[in-house]
Amino acid sequence: MFKWTYSEEINTEASAEQIWALWEDVATWPCWDKELELVELSGVFKAGAVGKMKLKKGPKVTFTLDKVIKNLCFSDYAKLPLTRMIFDHEYIGSTKSSSSNNRIRHTVNMSGLFAPLIWGHYWIEN
Repeated sequence: MFKWTYSEEINTEASAEQIWALWEDVATWPCWDKELELVELSGVFKAGAVGKMKLKKGPKVTFTLDKVIKNLCFSDYAKLPLTRMIFDHEYIGSTKSSSSNNRIRHTVNMSGLFAPLIWGHYWIEN
């Protein structure tokens, strides 16, 4: 089975509560994630909730919130044909006095038979 991982991390002055408010409001995800066209969630933002996301250059897929820890992290997953994608979102608060040392990390893990094709298509397009 093939597996691919990609992660990005940025520093932020935003508080955990400010970032959580953005994460919890799934309809606004396309404002900060350039790959998304539309995101909908059926119900409240908690583990087990199911939603739909439409990629700008791809199909509409169903996703499920997997792990949700308020003001800290959440993960969701989507099943594609013969491939599974897991998206992890983490807020890492600074232990230093300067709030600009807070970090946000987004990681995508893709595994399955079609992972190389999907991942390769992404890199060719970007």
